[in-house]
Amino acid sequence: MIRTILKRSLLSLGALFALGISQSIAQELGVAGSPVGSIQDRNYVRLFETLRKNGIENYFPTFQYEEVPQPKSLGFETDFVAPCSPNDPAFAALRQTGMRLIIPGEYVYPSPGRIGRSTPENDPLNQIIACAGRDHISAITNYDEAAFQGTSINDVAKFYAQVKKIDPSLPVLMVHGPIITDKIQFSSTDRIARYLSDVIDFSAHADIVGFDVYPVPAFLAKVATPFSNGAEVETSRAVTEYMSWLNQAVPDKRKLIVLQGFAYSDLYERRYREANVPSELLAAIKAPDMQEMSMMLKQARDAHVDIVIWWGPSALMTSDSPPWPTILELGRRHGR
Repeated sequence: MIRTILKRSLLSLGALFALGISQSIAQELGVAGSPVGSIQDRNYVRLFETLRKNGIENYFPTFQYEEVPQPKSLGFETDFVAPCSPNDPAFAALRQTGMRLIIPGEYVYPSPGRIGRSTPENDPLNQIIACAGRDHISAITNYDEAAFQGTSINDVAKFYAQVKKIDPSLPVLMVHGPIITDKIQFSSTDRIARYLSDVIDFSAHADIVGFDVYPVPAFLAKVATPFSNGAEVETSRAVTEYMSWLNQAVPDKRKLIVLQGFAYSDLYERRYREANVPSELLAAIKAPDMQEMSMMLKQARDAHVDIVIWWGPSALMTSDSPPWPTILELGRRHGR
């Protein structure tokens, strides 16, 4: 859920992000962000009521609406971090609507070197739990795509230990970056094998682990899988193969998946996109449709994923922008 999306060539707009959760019988659904039009007035009660009515019970507060030529956010992430009060609108809305929060860990402990320096009562995670109420917090994410981004495994372990010190019952999520064929760290099968070994090692410092997988359209996403020997795969293979590998590699962990809730073209500022991206390429770049999203959700269910999170809706301008209506429809069909 907070992966920095790196600028790529115009003929491969980039497959690059993050976030999610899961359970074997009843799968939880969540979103990382929501369309600009649904939240620009910061009416969290209205937003959360809409999500709950559509079977979506987890909210990951990220409000980035643009990535290229530079990242931009509405900045509302600050509504969900310490210092805070239980009366703050965002936290009051959680309790009023029954929505549950997935806490972005990097907002809580942005500097690993400062973890544990606060007294327990001043610890930022403790403050957020007090403001939201423990029943309205689902989980907290460890550092995003840590193995992919080169985060120290010692920092990841330190983060996990601190969360368990504050609240042993709070699940820690870890979202791993996928294998992208045009990235230098995946330029050989040996490098891919080393990365997957790191994924296993890093996963020890989480309770629920998964990948972010954004495979639509395949020619642009350039996603390989742990089973494809560095070759790009079609959309239809991506979720199944990532989750199959995870279930074999870390069988003792619960699983999550972060799925694509945007079109790659949504990440570009409008005037920049019009000036730099050929119209024929834009015409080929679509958000995943109902068939593709239903297929990926079914594959996640078949793999016994506990939590599914759709990342990227904050890049959508209105609630009519695809694939937001599809996300809500799938929530109505399959949410708890």
